Amino acid sequence: MGNGGRPLAAAYGFIAPAVIAIALFFFVPVGAALLLSFTDFDIYALADHPALRLLAVENYRRLLGDPRFWTALRNTLYFVLVGGPLTVAASLAAALLLHSRLARFPSFFRTAFFLPVVATLVAVAIAWRYLYHPRYGLLNQLLRALGLPAIVWLGNPRWAMPAIILLAV
Repeated sequence: MGNGGRPLAAAYGFIAPAVIAIALFFFVPVGAALLLSFTDFDIYALADHPALRLLAVENYRRLLGDPRFWTALRNTLYFVLVGGPLTVAASLAAALLLHSRLARFPSFFRTAFFLPVVATLVAVAIAWRYLYHPRYGLLNQLLRALGLPAIVWLGNPRWAMPAIILLAV
């Protein structure tokens, strides 16, 4: 056969570290969390393993009966189904606009669009909090200039999710 097995062995040698890292830092924690979800685990059970009780599916039964779970699931689905496509559409539009011959100052806008990626999440959240401020926020100033009433963006259940999706996009 000759050298037929050598390239395959080299390929496995190159991908082995990545596969081990993924297994170690993803599959092991996910598996451990799944196993612990069938118990009444608390932090003290780490020191006293016999105190760990197996509850089978009791945790899941309680979870499915809790209205807060369904609210959280509905909010998550709303965020994913609205925010995901909006993010893709806004990113594609920005990329096409920057690549257009009509674009002025493309370097400035590339930097401006990339800035939230390199800025810390806390700094971005603080900046957006000021944009959403009920009294002094830029968005409410624009609404007032148009003769519309101010909105309590993050305090109103009707507007909180769209405001968070806008921040994420």
